[in-house]
Amino acid sequence: MDIHKPKPAHSLREFVSEIAVIVCGILIALSLEELVRVMHERSLAKEARESAREEIRQNIAFMQGRLTTQDCVERRLDEIGDLLAASADGALSPAPRWISQPSYWVLNEQRWQAATASGRASLLPSDEQGRVDGVYSVMSRFNDSIRQEQLAWAQLRGLEEWRGSFGPAERLHFREALQQARYELWEIRVTIELARTLAKQMAIEAEAPQVMGKGYSIPHAVCLPIDTPREKALELLSKDGSPPFGQPK
Repeated sequence: MDIHKPKPAHSLREFVSEIAVIVCGILIALSLEELVRVMHERSLAKEARESAREEIRQNIAFMQGRLTTQDCVERRLDEIGDLLAASADGALSPAPRWISQPSYWVLNEQRWQAATASGRASLLPSDEQGRVDGVYSVMSRFNDSIRQEQLAWAQLRGLEEWRGSFGPAERLHFREALQQARYELWEIRVTIELARTLAKQMAIEAEAPQVMGKGYSIPHAVCLPIDTPREKALELLSKDGSPPFGQPK
């Protein structure tokens, strides 16, 4: 291979020309490097956007699945309220045999959390980041309300096995649990509507509502009558493809 040694510039014009070539080469290299960086960041931003939108879409479907049992939840709370209002000192009569609990949906936030931790979320435009953060904030409130609701219903299920006296202290305890359950039901409904509205503004079309069970020929657990024997309720739910971990007492 024939290698030519650089020749010294014989004039100012040649010197300037050589410097211009070097500068142009550097600028081209820097431009290409910047182009590669921009393309990479756009790819990461697109990945973060699509991942978050898919997670939001699935979460909205879970929320809509919860709405399919809202009427049953409200009816059961009213039945418990009527039972407590009619109770007198002594044994609780008639004793409820099946309180059950609302469907338990926990919304996912892992994809957006991962995008935020990795810095990919920061590559999105600031207004888009704000909209996505807003949706996830509402969904976080939904998760908190779901957890608090389940704790309140765990107290209410104590009515199924209550066999002792039922005086003012007992009524107060179950009244407080009932009011907590009613408040969380309201909060859940509000967060669902807020999340759906925000998702719609982002042009995110939700999937079909996700509903527990397989055949759906038998209502959700909380929709079974309050006087259903527990054994009968568990038998019916097992035939309808309910989750294998059963129902809490």
